[in-house]
Amino acid sequence: MLAGGEAPAATPATTGDSTPATASAAPAAAPAKVTPTSPAFIEPVSKAAQEKFQSVKRRRVPVWAMGVLVLLPVWGFLYIGAFGTRAAETAAPDGATIFANNCAACHGASGQGGVGPKLAGGEAKLTFPDEADHLDWIKTGSAPHKGQPYGDPNRPVGQHVATSGGMPAFQGKLSDAEIQAVADYERTGL
Repeated sequence: MLAGGEAPAATPATTGDSTPATASAAPAAAPAKVTPTSPAFIEPVSKAAQEKFQSVKRRRVPVWAMGVLVLLPVWGFLYIGAFGTRAAETAAPDGATIFANNCAACHGASGQGGVGPKLAGGEAKLTFPDEADHLDWIKTGSAPHKGQPYGDPNRPVGQHVATSGGMPAFQGKLSDAEIQAVADYERTGL
């Protein structure tokens, strides 16, 4: 290169016999200078928009977690089924609780009597020495016996008399197991 910045003009090449070379041996033209420019159709992205895009991009659920999220409800049902209570494992009815919820309003919280006769202190057992009679009384209530004596006629103070017929029938309200539990509680627990 010369000091002016231009390349010297090329001279035609000659072969050994002083004849000019063919056109294919002519030197190529120098490439034009390219200056980079920014395209007019791309707008610069603001820093806030770029940060928002990055935060949304970061919050995506990983692909492997999608399988876990799909199977999580199924696992929940299996877990409850594996450790939940089963019908065969339910506890026997509690006579004290059944008495408190159904009988205590009339017979007193501890069976001391009230609107209904006293059951505590073995009175239920004295009135109904045969447990089957006691169970029938709980099932049918006192309405069928209104005005009539009931219980053991040989009891020391005599039979009770169903004056009002106000004791409700618990057949259909309580299961047979619950009626048995409350009868056992009245006979031995009060």
